[in-house]
Amino acid sequence: MTGGRRVTIAQVAEGAGVSPATVSRALNHPELVNPKTLARINETIRSLSYAGPVEQYRDGASDGRGLVVVNLPWLDNPFYSEIVHGVRVAAQNAGYDMLISWDNITNETASSFCSMLRRCGASGVITTSPLSAEAIQAVEALVPLVQCAERRTDVAAPYVTVDDHAAAQRATEHLISCGCRRLAIVAGSNDFKFSRERLEGFLDVTRENDVSVQPGWILQVPDNSYALAYSALVHLFDSGEVPDGIFAVSDTFGAAVVRAAHMMGIDIPRDLKVVGFDNAELSTMLTPTLTTVNQPRFRMGYSACKILLDLLDGNELGSRSMVLETELIVRESTATGM
Repeated sequence: MTGGRRVTIAQVAEGAGVSPATVSRALNHPELVNPKTLARINETIRSLSYAGPVEQYRDGASDGRGLVVVNLPWLDNPFYSEIVHGVRVAAQNAGYDMLISWDNITNETASSFCSMLRRCGASGVITTSPLSAEAIQAVEALVPLVQCAERRTDVAAPYVTVDDHAAAQRATEHLISCGCRRLAIVAGSNDFKFSRERLEGFLDVTRENDVSVQPGWILQVPDNSYALAYSALVHLFDSGEVPDGIFAVSDTFGAAVVRAAHMMGIDIPRDLKVVGFDNAELSTMLTPTLTTVNQPRFRMGYSACKILLDLLDGNELGSRSMVLETELIVRESTATGM
C-alpha cells in the first residue's frame, strides 16, 4: 500500500501511462490485454508496493465477455440503425456484447450515466450524442470513449465522422446546377455538429453564388422531428413565397418536404427540387425518390468500435480519429426536364 491506503486504478493508470479502463481490464480479464501493456501495468502495481486488491469496478460480465455501450440521442431515428449494426458486428467479432443507451447526457446527468456504466460493467462507450467537454471527460475518467458522427475537437477522445460542411456544399451546389435560385434549408438544432456544419456549408455556397436566402427560409427544427418539420413546411408553402430548391439536413426532414409539397399541390421536381442527407432506407421509398448524401453509416459504427477495442487493448497510441467520405446520390427529386 501507499501511505496506508489502497492503491487506486487511477494511480496505476497514471503510472503505467494507460487509461483506467485498461487497468481494470488487466485486473479482470488479463487475457484480453496486450501482453506488453499487461506487463507494464503489473510492474506499476509492484512499484507502488501493492499489498492488497486495487479498488475497482468489474468491467465485464461473469462469463468474461466485455460490454460496449452505444449512446444514442434518439432511438427512433433511422440514421442510427446502420451505425449500431456496424458496432455490433465489430464488437461480436472481438467477443464483446453491446448495449444501447438512449440517454441525453448533460453535465448534470453525466454522473448518473457513469453510475449506469459501473452497474452494467461497461468496458467502453461509443457516443453519437453531442456531449460537452466536461461530460466526455467524466466518462473518460471511468472507461474509454469514442465519438461517432458527432465530434468535439477540444477533447482528446477519438472520433469517426464525416465532413458535414463539405457534403452540404456539394448538395447545395447540385441544387444550383439544377437551376434553383430560390433556396431554403430545413436544419436541426445547433446543439448538433452535423446540423451546424451543414447549415454553414449551405450558407457558404449560397453566398458564393449570389443566391439570396430569405430569413424565413432557414427552418430549424428540434429533435429531428418529422411532424414539426412537416408543420413548418406547410406554413412556408402556404405563405405564397415558395422556394424552388430545398436542402434538408436529414432524410427525415426530406420526407417531410416531399409530403408537405404533395399536400400543397407543389410538384417535385418540376416546381421544387429537394436534396436530403443520410441515404436512409426511406429515401428510396418516397415518391419521388429522394436525392441524398450517402454517409457510410455501417463503416462509421464499425470503425468507431475498432478504435474503442484498440484502446481497450492498451494500444492508445495506435488509435486514430477518422473522417470518412460521403457521396451525393442523385434520384428523382432533383431530376431536370420533367
